[in-house]
Amino acid sequence: MNHPIRSALACAVVIALSLPSQLHAQQVDASAQAQQAGFVRGRVLNTATGDYVRNAEIRIEGSRLSTWSEDGGAFRLAGVPAGRVVLVARYAGMQEARIETTVTPGQATTVDFALAATSPGSASTDATTLDTMQVTAEQVGLDAIAIMERRAAMNAKNVVPADTYGALTMGDVGEFMKSMPGLSLDYTEVDATAVRIGGLDPKYATFTLDGARMATATSNNNSGRQNSFEQMSVTGIEAIELNNTLTASMDADAPAGNINLRSKYAFDRTQRDIVFQLGGVATSDSTFFSRRYLPDDRKHSTVYPSGQFGYGDVFLDGRFGVALNASYNANYVQQERIQTDWAYYPDGRVLPYRLMWRPGPKMTSRTAVNLSTDFRITDDWTLSLRSAYSMYDVEYFNQYTYLYLGTPTTSWATPDSTPTHLEVNPGTLTGGSGPRLRTEYSHRYAGTPTLTLAPKLEFKGESMDVTLRGTWSSSEFNFRDSDEGFFQRTDSWLTRIGFTADRASEDSTAWYLKQTAGRDWGNPANFNLDDDIGNNVRNNQSNAKNRQYGFNADLKKELEIGQQPFTLMAGLGTRRNEWETDESHYQQYQYVGPNGDLSQRDPAAVIPWTEDYQFGFLNLDSGNINSLGWRADDNYAMYELYKAHPDWFVADTVGNLKRVFDNNKRIEETVNAAYIEGQTRWGNARFDLGLRMERTETEARTAVIRPASEVTAAGYSTSTVEGLCYQYHCVDGRPTYATRKGRYDDFFLSGGMKYDFSERLVGQLAFSQSILRPDYGNLGGVVSINEDSGIVTVPNSELKPEHSVKYFAGLQYYLAPAGVVGASYYRLDIEDMQATGFTVNPEDVGFGPDEYPGYQFVSAGNIPGTSTNDGLILEYSQQLTFLPGALKGLSLRGSFTRINPDGPRVNLPEQVANWGLGYKYGRFDLQVNGNYQDSYRISALSNTTTTPDNGILYRASREMWNVSLSYKLSENFDLQIAGRNIFDAPDIVYSNIRSRVRMYDKYGSMWSFGIKGRF
Repeated sequence: MNHPIRSALACAVVIALSLPSQLHAQQVDASAQAQQAGFVRGRVLNTATGDYVRNAEIRIEGSRLSTWSEDGGAFRLAGVPAGRVVLVARYAGMQEARIETTVTPGQATTVDFALAATSPGSASTDATTLDTMQVTAEQVGLDAIAIMERRAAMNAKNVVPADTYGALTMGDVGEFMKSMPGLSLDYTEVDATAVRIGGLDPKYATFTLDGARMATATSNNNSGRQNSFEQMSVTGIEAIELNNTLTASMDADAPAGNINLRSKYAFDRTQRDIVFQLGGVATSDSTFFSRRYLPDDRKHSTVYPSGQFGYGDVFLDGRFGVALNASYNANYVQQERIQTDWAYYPDGRVLPYRLMWRPGPKMTSRTAVNLSTDFRITDDWTLSLRSAYSMYDVEYFNQYTYLYLGTPTTSWATPDSTPTHLEVNPGTLTGGSGPRLRTEYSHRYAGTPTLTLAPKLEFKGESMDVTLRGTWSSSEFNFRDSDEGFFQRTDSWLTRIGFTADRASEDSTAWYLKQTAGRDWGNPANFNLDDDIGNNVRNNQSNAKNRQYGFNADLKKELEIGQQPFTLMAGLGTRRNEWETDESHYQQYQYVGPNGDLSQRDPAAVIPWTEDYQFGFLNLDSGNINSLGWRADDNYAMYELYKAHPDWFVADTVGNLKRVFDNNKRIEETVNAAYIEGQTRWGNARFDLGLRMERTETEARTAVIRPASEVTAAGYSTSTVEGLCYQYHCVDGRPTYATRKGRYDDFFLSGGMKYDFSERLVGQLAFSQSILRPDYGNLGGVVSINEDSGIVTVPNSELKPEHSVKYFAGLQYYLAPAGVVGASYYRLDIEDMQATGFTVNPEDVGFGPDEYPGYQFVSAGNIPGTSTNDGLILEYSQQLTFLPGALKGLSLRGSFTRINPDGPRVNLPEQVANWGLGYKYGRFDLQVNGNYQDSYRISALSNTTTTPDNGILYRASREMWNVSLSYKLSENFDLQIAGRNIFDAPDIVYSNIRSRVRMYDKYGSMWSFGIKGRF
């Protein structure tokens, strides 16, 4: 948005906030202005749950004075007229409470509310009914939290308590968030890894922990900024807040919105709380009473333990609170995939050109700890610390085995072959130019430690708050392959073969294969005997690190001009972001064996295979694949050979060194910010308007390299170590890097209004401006020189961010005792979108005119024009306590999101739906949840239906169901079981048309079970 418009909107902020006060100030006489006032403070307790509640509405009857309770149920009202006043407290699902008190001028008066639950409508008092009333009150309490948070917020916000959907199988954030309205998830095979708000790419959203920015360095973040669920856990989380629009106090780099994880708070409770859970996690492929061989040729359990522990209490006469929560979860899953790659040939034939089978055993574990401490130094001063640690590690065996029938442009199948009957003969074709069976085993172990610390010092006076906040967050994603004793990948092939492949239909995974020529593919010793495979062993350890640390100072002042309440907020902040990757351990080798045969035809140079583990499928109908006796490479045995006989391996010396030079990246970013925000209430309308400014300074590391012609002129060759070092200006064997800087300033307006049409019907308008900072990979990295075309492709350290405005309109009708029917519409306009391939001036991308003279510079840039997404969200939730008898324990919820982009999009499901049914009766608590995502395109927009390699790929629509059931054994113990994807819905990708299946994945259903105790 240009500066004149920003200036006009900034003026509008000031006028809008000051106008109501000016109008009322003219109507207030001098005696009213001089009237002395007092101060009221207190707390609000939910007697049904024993917890203090946030966001209860407290108002002075007959005046405009009102407020909302904060953490620990605490509230404050300044400027209360002296004398007798009536305070009214309201909270969803609770009976309204009224307390009359006397306010003394210039002094504080304490008023505490104890809210009682609304009656479920039954006069019966038998034990079963009392149990039902209790569990119903508990569930109403959860829904009430969401409703009151939403009603209090001035931005477009949705909040869901962490216990809403029942027990989770692995305690991960993704499985929880998929049931929230307006969201869709990205999956990496079985795991939900990232979230899309309104269908936007995950990098358009940010995550915070209690308002503190979380660092992210994940497997999805090698060049971008997206957060991943690998780095976080719901352990110790009270609620998850979805901010569809931003406020001025929030970081402004979240065009889609912000997701905040709010930790549990000891002062919310009136007594000590100890919770534990012990149990296990299994899948539909698990064997409970025996262990199973996996591709490391070792036996493993397929049922894993899980446990959680929570402790909350207050000490020192209520001044020191501690909430400690810890958990451990682990699981085994069989990630099975059968893949058919399609070729669209010029003559109109459509045939598979490659088949792939992958049994994929995977083992994961997550250890998480969340600690919240608060110390009330005085009644006004509080020192707090929020901290969270998560360690997610994963080991997976992706046993990719490919059968090649051709290429995307040439088929080796006979002319009469069809998608269901294929016949391939070797003829004179050899090596990689002919039919072959090839293993490409990928075995990885990764760890993702993440730690976030957020200290805070707060002063809460009668009419003013001052908050000093610090943040330190660190995240890493570390692949540790050789440290764990194996190579990341080994390749073997059997060439010069013939075969037939048959199946019932083109969407079937049940292939029936028959070998007709060549060495027996059922004998693992026959591989790598006829043709040189090249580099066939790989090690690929790598590290990605992100550090975020910062400091914020915030001021909040309650004012009253005349009788008009006014809240002014302002603050300053700074945040440092450091991101780096080290992929220098990407090393390739040729395995030549004890005889050093570089032709790789020596029988002594065959890659070892597993002895006890057998290649095969457990969950998928794979035809006769399990009976073929195909080999499974042993990556562990291969690494043992390397340690014992490194001379049997010929390194790709120059290629390995170049990868070391190219793949060490570092970006540093400093963001300094200031904001001002105001809120006021005028009758049934509340207003919020704010202005934020951010200055961003970046430093990006770029390798300095010479053109190959310059290397040749100096008497070197880039295919030698010496020549490569000369090209990269090495000093003591290390390349020279340049630090290139960038800077830009941005102003952001945000605000909105809420209007109470009635006690239950609320309308909202909100908007916020924001940016998306450039991808790390576009700011720094590698210079690429093409001497044939005279083009040098460079990073752009001067790249500017994308700018966006999000508009949000909503109408909600709140149902008794705690429910909502709502409709919301949003629109997001994005300008200056980032793209690569622009011809640029060197000075505009951080390079000097003397660098690479005579070359044409190509780099990333910003696209002119505006891209628009809009969408509609419909939602419903209700506790059906008005039903008779046992039916009053029923609850229903559902949401539907329809997204309308202004053009084709990749990875954007345009329709998403969530639904759920809850039932609580006596000692039983049942939760059933479902999710649906429409089919969506996953191929690049440049692909067409005639693109030779697979045309246009789509991910098929998918429906998944989860269930959670608990039974109260006694007052303190519950028996629990939870299932994820209980009907084992497959993940399907198809080419052009739904019946032409390209990828079919099944992972089984996952189940957790255990006993929970609470004291």
